[in-house]
Amino acid sequence: MNIPTPFTNKTYALGDGGYYQIRSIQADDRERIIELFNHLSPDSRYLRFAHAISKLPDDFLDDILHLDYKKEMALLAVITSLTGTEEIIGIARYVTPPNQNACEFSLSVSDNYTTHGIGTHLMLDLIEHAKKNGLQEMIGYVLIKNSRMLHLVSDLGFQTHRQDDDPDFKTVSLPL
Repeated sequence: MNIPTPFTNKTYALGDGGYYQIRSIQADDRERIIELFNHLSPDSRYLRFAHAISKLPDDFLDDILHLDYKKEMALLAVITSLTGTEEIIGIARYVTPPNQNACEFSLSVSDNYTTHGIGTHLMLDLIEHAKKNGLQEMIGYVLIKNSRMLHLVSDLGFQTHRQDDDPDFKTVSLPL
């Protein structure tokens, strides 16, 4: 049985007096993830996926909803409406290639919430979880055009490196 390393839900304040919670992804989050994607601007989609994409592929959704918790984790930032309906406003994930102690991260935050610290909290919690799982390094591949992400990871202590073979990307890395 593939049981995740426990993640304790955390609650953070939004600037408008509301709150959001960071929790582990659940198998029934499929439609909420699609809604998050549908609310991303074309530019945000491009910066996240490095190419124009209008629909999340089913295999991507299946992969993210059915994690191998020894090598992967996905955390969601969610707000809850007055009626109790959850809306995903951000997602962070890492995957670990076979036989490696380094993981690769990805991050998306709803365009409506990009200035509320959600990406920072998601990344901090993801980094903490990777450390607890004994991983030694977190890496990412960031488009040079994605100045917000480059600034965020720099603030979190990631080192930035140019890629000689692909001038459109920078590699970022953080020892854990």
